[in-house]
Amino acid sequence: MFGPKGAASVELCVRDLVGRSRFAGSTRVVCPKVDEPFAGVAIETVPKVAFGGNLAKAWAVGKLLRRRGVDVAVVENHLPAAAIVATASGLPVVLHSHAYEKAPSGGLKRIERDFEIGRLAGLAFVSEDCLARFRKNFPDARAPMRAIPNGLDMADWSAAGAKEKMLLSVGRALDDKGHREAMAAIARVLEARPGWGARFILSAVDREPDTVRALRDMAGPLGERIVIDADRPYAEVKSAWAKAAVGMVLTRTPEPFGRTALEALASGAALVTSGLGGLAEVCGPDALTVDPGDRRAVAAALASLVDSEDLRRKLALAGRARVEALYDLPIVAARMDDLIEAALGRRGV
Repeated sequence: MFGPKGAASVELCVRDLVGRSRFAGSTRVVCPKVDEPFAGVAIETVPKVAFGGNLAKAWAVGKLLRRRGVDVAVVENHLPAAAIVATASGLPVVLHSHAYEKAPSGGLKRIERDFEIGRLAGLAFVSEDCLARFRKNFPDARAPMRAIPNGLDMADWSAAGAKEKMLLSVGRALDDKGHREAMAAIARVLEARPGWGARFILSAVDREPDTVRALRDMAGPLGERIVIDADRPYAEVKSAWAKAAVGMVLTRTPEPFGRTALEALASGAALVTSGLGGLAEVCGPDALTVDPGDRRAVAAALASLVDSEDLRRKLALAGRARVEALYDLPIVAARMDDLIEAALGRRGV
């Protein structure tokens, strides 16, 4: 949902890139109807389609863009929809992928995917890991490709405030996000450290009710020292990161990027992470990396941060400096603008 109350990482990334683009004044975001859109970004809503799902919606969007006289379109995270928008609009289209594009499962799928990729004027991937996997799976793709991660406006993210003795884990309430592993380590560490507490801020809590139930059961013995919140506004998540001394991002499967880890580092939280997929790019050496399946190792890493203010400070300073150098929004937005210009040139516009 393209607004502050229900935004996921894709919507936040779009808001940020558009807001700092050198094309911001002439950019419009086409999205489903939202009661409270992001401030400062022009939008145009599209009605629901009766039949055909996302692909029918993509065709309608393509026709809309043709009527509006648009120069170039960026489609988020859906390769077939991007190809349909390109076909319906006749425009150069850039796909901005926030997920791993899987290799086709058979010959017909290979032909279909190759055709879709051939319709595109450029491809952006949310991490070098995503880009490398795509190149391996689709070696014949010829459109300009770049890794363009999420960025943060570092003027809006401060690591200077006082930290509370709080451990924070944020993300969708899915089993592969590592929340159970985080909870097990937190419960073990907090048992002997009465001055500390923990908070989980979860989204998509209806998708895996067993996971949410298991987390609440695991937190139960520690009472009010572990708080589990659901579907909080983005401003509240940001505020929570500003206060947390330690963060945990323990995804058990490779993560295409890892915006949660980026926000933790930008806020000066010392981080424990699995480092899988794009998380390794986000964190580099400036977080404690552990195997999420090794519960003793996770608990030991967490305990080392809780027990050492010096270690927390060292990682917090290094993590903040890393985000400033690599992920400050003007740097990232300029990379997307450059790819858009390359796509325009490739199509002769």
